Amino acid sequence: MAETMRARGWVDTPLGPPQQWPDALKIPLRMLLTSRFEMWLGWGPDLRFFYNDAYIPTLGIKHPDALGKPFREVWSEVYEDVADQVERVRSGEATWNKALLLLLERSGYPEETYHSFSYSPLFLPNGEVGGLLCVVTEETARVISERRLETLRHLGTSLATATDKAAIKSAVNSVFAANQCDFPFVALHLAGDEQPDDWEKIFPDAAGRSMDSFSQSGEVVQLMPDIDWPCGAWDRPPSKAVAIAVPGLGEGAVAGLLVLALNPYRVEDEDILNVVQLIAGQIGSALANVVALDNERRRADRLWSVSRDLMLVIDAKGIFRSVSPSWTRILGHPVEEVVGQHFSGFMHPEEVEESEAALRHALHDQELSNYANRLRAIDGSYHLIEWHTTMEDGLVYAYGRDVTERDEAQRQLERARDALFQSQKMEAIGQLTGGVAHDFNNLLMAIMSSLDLLRKRLPPDPLAQRLLVNAVEGAQRGATLTQRMLAFARRQELHLDSVDVAQLLAGMNDLVQRSIGPEWPITTNFPLRLPAVRADANQLEMALLNLIVNARDASPLGGSIVILASAETIAGSSGSGLQPGNYVRIVVRDQGTGMDRETMRRATEPFFTTKGVGKGTGLGLPMVHGMAQQLGGTFELVSEMGKGTSAILWLPAVEHHMVPLQAAPAEETPAVSECRLTVLAVDDDALVLMNTAALLEDLGHEVIEAMSGAEALEKFRERPDIDLVMTDQAMPNMTGIQLVTALENYGPASPSSSPAATGRALKYPGATSSASASLLTSASLRKSLRG
Repeated sequence: MAETMRARGWVDTPLGPPQQWPDALKIPLRMLLTSRFEMWLGWGPDLRFFYNDAYIPTLGIKHPDALGKPFREVWSEVYEDVADQVERVRSGEATWNKALLLLLERSGYPEETYHSFSYSPLFLPNGEVGGLLCVVTEETARVISERRLETLRHLGTSLATATDKAAIKSAVNSVFAANQCDFPFVALHLAGDEQPDDWEKIFPDAAGRSMDSFSQSGEVVQLMPDIDWPCGAWDRPPSKAVAIAVPGLGEGAVAGLLVLALNPYRVEDEDILNVVQLIAGQIGSALANVVALDNERRRADRLWSVSRDLMLVIDAKGIFRSVSPSWTRILGHPVEEVVGQHFSGFMHPEEVEESEAALRHALHDQELSNYANRLRAIDGSYHLIEWHTTMEDGLVYAYGRDVTERDEAQRQLERARDALFQSQKMEAIGQLTGGVAHDFNNLLMAIMSSLDLLRKRLPPDPLAQRLLVNAVEGAQRGATLTQRMLAFARRQELHLDSVDVAQLLAGMNDLVQRSIGPEWPITTNFPLRLPAVRADANQLEMALLNLIVNARDASPLGGSIVILASAETIAGSSGSGLQPGNYVRIVVRDQGTGMDRETMRRATEPFFTTKGVGKGTGLGLPMVHGMAQQLGGTFELVSEMGKGTSAILWLPAVEHHMVPLQAAPAEETPAVSECRLTVLAVDDDALVLMNTAALLEDLGHEVIEAMSGAEALEKFRERPDIDLVMTDQAMPNMTGIQLVTALENYGPASPSSSPAATGRALKYPGATSSASASLLTSASLRKSLRG
């Protein structure tokens, strides 16, 4: 059906091209196409019809013309039966039907069918109903089979108490009056009865023949279709009827003739003849005692033979006494190879002991219901069978249904739920990590700047200097950790540019090779023309370095590390979640130990690592994953135990050549490197503000402090001699960008203000959030001020 849908031209339909279909349609449509359950979907005001492969038999000759047509047109013959439910769905209500009778014309004529189905509304993002989803199970065979079995059971019970012909006729009339669906009209003519007046009308070919001479034991005769039969339970008369001789005593003997008009909506039902024969056999058993009883058993064996469920008789030792032919159809074992064998020879080894306990339970007259175990098919596969049992005379009688596909569908649903839970968990961890990294970065900024100032004031004591260096290195490691945390949380500041991946790797290759050692030679395989990617060169370099180091650590005995790249195009929706477009696919492949399924599933979780204590933070791969997601790409791992790992980065390719960002040409202004400046420092974090001021004062500048944007505006207005504003970006009520915008439009405090305050021009390359800014030191400030 997916191929049929793709081949269909949708542009001229009310739905338009599939690329423009909303997610509210595409998501359930994808689920529908990949499900083995019967489903159809209606979309739009007239509920345009979509369905999957499992639903094709229900459509019959309407397939494939039904695709894309309005629901009312596809099932016009039964639309009025469900029209009220459709309106309830349009109002947002779900409906459910159990074995609903529908007269479908899927084979060119009206046919009695039964379907259990649900109608569920499909909502658009604005809350309106865009369509409906129907999950359906056809239960025609079950309903009709149960109805016929109930008729046979009722007839057998009624005939068991009949003592004469009149009682037999009364029982037959009573039973079939209650079931006019299969047989709108039934007449029983017993041997010795007066031949009916309309005998030759019913049997035009029977002229000159008696009822007894015409009918043969077990013979089914189709009657003329133009007889005026009563309608019974239906709204139109039957078009077909049959007659069957009721068997009597001895071979060829006739005990009577049974005439039955058939269901007008089951005209092609081949099984009805078997049912008719069973009915005749039951009536004959009441008339012919042992002979009829033998015939009844033969017909019961037919039910045993045609059953789709597994049937068996098993003794207390676990030996199969009898099994139905369905064992061959379902499991492939010939019946003669099963009978006489112990059940353990066909059972999954892990379930033999449990199944023996279940058999003991059933032998103590405690019926099993929905007990499931696995049986081995002849091809070596296992089928999950759900059993129901009863016990009589020391034997267990059981029937079992193959629920393998149902069980697999349930497992797939559970896996989908687990994936959703994992996604929600990672989102929550990312939000928490980003917030922690922001606050931690501010603390590190205060620590680093304080250590930098402290360095100048400590006496030349070697021990004190070593302790200071150790503290600085610890803080720098913390800074690196915060950058990885922010990368995982996708909240780091990225400076996007057009990056040539081949050139980037060439520039870092020698350094990386010397760092990891000669036991892990790095080779690259790039096409001659590889598009540039839209990325932050520094972050991409760090990500590739992480992947290369991981590849080395996964290959303790050495081995080559191969870096591949290729240009790829995603045309439609992909399982990885990538949007359609052009991408560069970068693969870092090692020949190491590989990862098992559980390790690979958790590899991108923050703080998860398989390395020893102190050898890994567990943030390398999450950082790579977060960066790729932030750039509009993705990251995936492909690994197998003992066969190495491939780490794959998908990054958006540059559609058009991007001009690298260049700093604006500096205007000719007096050098400030040797000047004493008046600096307005703005930060809502008291620790950061204090250390920023201390660093600036250490460089010889005058500092005016402000802890909010509003306070900064006021002090800027009061002090026309301010040369430089240094502001945090992430502040409550007014961000750094908003502060700069307000300062640009700020006029002098009064007419007497200094001319320097009038028309003061602000020059800034951009704003950086303190959550991702580099840590402040005297050296970094001095370099910035001189720039």
